[in-house]
Amino acid sequence: MTDPETLAALATAVEAEKQSLHNYLEFAWNTRDSSGKQMFVRLATDEFEHMRLLETQQASLTQSGVWQPASVDATVIERIVPRLSDKSLRIRGAEGQNQLSALNTALDLERSAQVFYEEQSRRMQSEPARVMFARLAEMEAAHYALLQAEIDSIQQTGFWFGLPEFTLESERP
Repeated sequence: MTDPETLAALATAVEAEKQSLHNYLEFAWNTRDSSGKQMFVRLATDEFEHMRLLETQQASLTQSGVWQPASVDATVIERIVPRLSDKSLRIRGAEGQNQLSALNTALDLERSAQVFYEEQSRRMQSEPARVMFARLAEMEAAHYALLQAEIDSIQQTGFWFGLPEFTLESERP
């Protein structure tokens, strides 16, 4: 039999993913810039996959009391975030300032999800459960990095994925 605390953690995670999915679709709907729309739709797609994974585990635990080993492949976001060298995913134009509130909300959602999944990974006794929650935390961290890069771009902080876009070095020969 599965302990109620584990089932409660899964139920909380499923609801959080549903809320993130809803928020990202709403942000996409309200974003006029096509690259901004695409980014929010991609994030929503990832959250949907997280939700499905969690629901599958929830059903398995409820029916058989057994964690199913889960293979969670790298998402598109995880594959492009560390290698992005261009700024093709920026949200631009007059809508940029209006999108900051959506991006900041999304940033908060991703950070909260990452912290929750890290905590659950530490608390789980089952190895497949620890691995699944740790993997979800990694995915949320990649989402966070993408969103922070968007915010930095709009605010023109001079950073892109944490790297300075400028140098303090003189360009003298």
